[in-house]
Amino acid sequence: MDEKRIEDRQLAFLVDGDNAQATMIEEMLAEASKYGSVIIRRVYGNWTAGGQVNSWKTKLKEYALSPYQQFPNISNRYVTKNATDIALIIDAMDILHDGIVKGFVIVSSDSDYTSLAIKIREHGLFVIGIGKKETHDSFRRACDVFVSTENLGKEDEEEKEAPKAPKGQARPRKTPRDAVDILNRAFDYAVNDDGRALNGDIGAALRRLDPAFDTRTYGKASLLNLIDELDDVFEVERANHGAIYVRRKGDTKVIPPVEEKAPEQERRAEAPCVCRTPEDALPLLLEAYRIVDKNSDGTADTFRMFKAAKKVDPTFDSANYGKEKISHLLEALPDHFALVRKGKSMLVRRIERAEEEIEVEEPIEAPEEVPAEEPAPAAEEEVPEAADLLSPVRSQIDLLKVITAAFDKVVKDDGLAYLPQLSKEVKREDPDLDFKAYGKAGLREFLEEFDDVFTLHKKGRNVYVSKRKGKRPSRHISELVK
Repeated sequence: MDEKRIEDRQLAFLVDGDNAQATMIEEMLAEASKYGSVIIRRVYGNWTAGGQVNSWKTKLKEYALSPYQQFPNISNRYVTKNATDIALIIDAMDILHDGIVKGFVIVSSDSDYTSLAIKIREHGLFVIGIGKKETHDSFRRACDVFVSTENLGKEDEEEKEAPKAPKGQARPRKTPRDAVDILNRAFDYAVNDDGRALNGDIGAALRRLDPAFDTRTYGKASLLNLIDELDDVFEVERANHGAIYVRRKGDTKVIPPVEEKAPEQERRAEAPCVCRTPEDALPLLLEAYRIVDKNSDGTADTFRMFKAAKKVDPTFDSANYGKEKISHLLEALPDHFALVRKGKSMLVRRIERAEEEIEVEEPIEAPEEVPAEEPAPAAEEEVPEAADLLSPVRSQIDLLKVITAAFDKVVKDDGLAYLPQLSKEVKREDPDLDFKAYGKAGLREFLEEFDDVFTLHKKGRNVYVSKRKGKRPSRHISELVK
């Protein structure tokens, strides 16, 4: 049980005494205490008359319940149902606007409280309904959680005394097999891109799908017990750190037969550096994004993206590109894909601008390489290669101007430029630029020296560049012009 949740959420416990039986009050309060601390406890009804509300009189002092009297508004003093409902609803709205609680527990099987539950939820507060299993779906689904009194450990006295209904009218007790459909839907909501879902995430999804869902309805004390019972549908994995994962048997990772792949796997184990880079997976990922089912805003779930990649190439595995999950692989290609978290789901969107740059790169770079290779012999005859390295044509000030111009073209709204993209833009600005001529291995090493102009930022596996603001520290001209 989440102790922080119990500590932080204060609840109002409101009972329709004309509708609910008092025999289950201890179990009702215990159930409410799972979701918060009950600070307001009220029972509404006509306490001067007989009827069902009398069953609460002996429970008032024992459970610190406050009786609220509602006299009948018509000549028949025993008929107070509507008056009691209205009194409870008015008090609930007063408590809501006072802001002293974070949630409500409404004890009734009357669907007239549906609008009340909806209004409370619209104000962002938590609503629990407690009533009989025959309660209309409108009230059950208007609550965040609905608990049937039949699942609270014992039957009502009224039901015990009543004769058993004919077999044709009896409602059969549900079995774990009856929960397969809703469990499958909850699993689809909670599943991660590795095909697994946390047991707690499935429980949260079940509450969203059906607030009245209760594992006790299916004869099991907990969700894990229910899933364990359905071992032909789900598999349970327990991690070393205590997390419990659930995997659907039909959705397990597609792995070719061991006999066919064993030699290749052995060779892969012997050669430690055969993994390809994320850029090598780009054509496959672009095709997978093209065929995957997308949302209206152009985003796609990463798990669906993984399935689409499997359709394009059944042997696809993000581990072959040095990444544990497909979301990590997409994250390593920020020029082409952007990841967005929406609730429990991870979504991916294609960056169109990056794709246009790729198409332009190929026709521009290819012609540049050809003329650079043709005059090479003549240049080597006139000037030795070593002399070129020791005597750069331009000063470092000129080089900083080229890098600054490239930075201004690729910088994002947050003031950061992705280092590989900046390097490509620098090459476009000056195709003949060679950092080795300045004694540097590449752009990153050059920027590290000029930390008074640019700053490097590392986010995960990616490196970004920002331009420093304010006055630059003075540097002697001899440091710039060499």
